[in-house]
Amino acid sequence: MSKETHIVSLVIHALAKDIEIIILKAEKLPQAECHHEKQHNKFVLVFEAKKEADISSIMDDITHWQGVMSVQLCYHHCESETSLLEEIDHAIHAS
Repeated sequence: MSKETHIVSLVIHALAKDIEIIILKAEKLPQAECHHEKQHNKFVLVFEAKKEADISSIMDDITHWQGVMSVQLCYHHCESETSLLEEIDHAIHAS
């Protein structure tokens, strides 16, 4: 069985008074990065997971962080690690 990588993005909506702390906490998650404009009290968290069960676990954890109002899955892609390591010919020769 080939190992797989799950690429996930979540939209996280938080209380204004807690948004900065929540973003800092989210940025500390492994394989994660945040995309945000703090004035909107929500941000997108993009991360990689090795198992589908890890996605549910991370979402559940974030849901229980103080100040988090909602966590919504907006993108999920699963690919074998072998496939992700393959070079794409047209991308290499495009320049």
